[in-house]
Amino acid sequence: MGFTSFRINVVARLALLSALVFVAIWGSLNTDWEITPVVCAVLAAAVAIELIRYVESVNRELTAFLDFVAHRDFSVGLPIGEKGKVFKRLESAYALLMRKFRELNQEKAANYQYLESLVEHVSTALLCLDGEGNVRLMNEQAKRLFNVPYLPSIRSLRRLDPELPQRLEELHDGDRTLVNISIEGEPLQLAVFVTEFELLGQTYKLVSFQNIRDELEQREVDFSQKLIRVMTHEIMNSVTPIIALSKVIEESLLKSGDLQDAPEGLTPEDREDLLRGAASIQSRGSGLLRFVKAYGTLTNLPRPKASTIHVATLLEQVSTLMAPTLQSNAIKLETDIAEPDLALRADSEQIQQVLINLVKNATEALADRRDGRIVLRAARDAQGSVLVQVVDNGPGIEESQLDNVFVPFFTTKRSGTGVGLSLSRQIMFLNKGLISVKTTPGAGCEFTLKFR
Repeated sequence: MGFTSFRINVVARLALLSALVFVAIWGSLNTDWEITPVVCAVLAAAVAIELIRYVESVNRELTAFLDFVAHRDFSVGLPIGEKGKVFKRLESAYALLMRKFRELNQEKAANYQYLESLVEHVSTALLCLDGEGNVRLMNEQAKRLFNVPYLPSIRSLRRLDPELPQRLEELHDGDRTLVNISIEGEPLQLAVFVTEFELLGQTYKLVSFQNIRDELEQREVDFSQKLIRVMTHEIMNSVTPIIALSKVIEESLLKSGDLQDAPEGLTPEDREDLLRGAASIQSRGSGLLRFVKAYGTLTNLPRPKASTIHVATLLEQVSTLMAPTLQSNAIKLETDIAEPDLALRADSEQIQQVLINLVKNATEALADRRDGRIVLRAARDAQGSVLVQVVDNGPGIEESQLDNVFVPFFTTKRSGTGVGLSLSRQIMFLNKGLISVKTTPGAGCEFTLKFR
């Protein structure tokens, strides 16, 4: 039928159905017709079926529309067509509902994208765990921190520390703790904070990891500088007058000349003892002053003048400067650069000073070795940071001394002052970098300069 109104279509079908039923009943009761009533009855049944199908088509169209909504397909509207004013209003209502669903879906997508960007932007590593310990969210900082592209569950952290998963499972909402782990040989100190929340009946645990090693080392350096300032001030104030008084005593004893001018009761032997004592006081006092002045460099470093440094050129300069010393000690120096164009931003002179100090330390450690070898190595780590390493095959550092090598005043050399490595660490902090050491007793040391 070519009608467009739902009412007209229904009325027309009902009228035709009524006419066919009337003819079939009237013909069978009042006439001798045999075929016509049967044909009318069959046609009436067909019209009734068509009427039911037509009425149910609206339900089918509505069901299809709701299926589209259930599958979040908002590109299809309600296909009602031309069925009259009532259905026009229904179609408008469904179109409005569709627009609202589409707007809500777009708003939800925008909020998700905003939160995702926010989570990726923060400098803290985040893991979101469900009730079974599966990782439901892992931001970019967490991937960089743990150096993995994906963690299926919290149990995967056992490769870093066998006890770490259990420690995290024992933490509850609001708990904090400090965790020491090592990733690819680099020790890390992590501040861990846990927040628990419930979403759609499911309990989740949000765990944040913040590497505070840099901050702790910076505070340690700041504390060391303050301590050195106080100590140098107090030592200078105490030692200077002691040296002056010892000189006065020495001069007085030297002026006394012979025994007649000497103080009463002072024998020649006593005079000689006093002279030696005064000389010893001056010598030790002067040595202490030089020692204090050496440590003054730790608190008076100039601000770095950052520039682009080509690592190949830097290592070549260090090799040239140290060549005579290395040759005289029969030590072989090698360079290994992963990228020929590798570059970093720092103060060239200060970084050169650090490398020279490390090569000197390695040279001293290799003094008694026939096959001494030092390697200057440069590459990038997994996070893209530039690494410059000084590796030797010397005796290494004892495990008990490893934590103290960068501490001011600490040294394993008889004639050392303990300034070199402390100064190197301070220079690296000023140049926004880190210095670390890995060693195996009897197998050498590996000092690493890491530039952010």
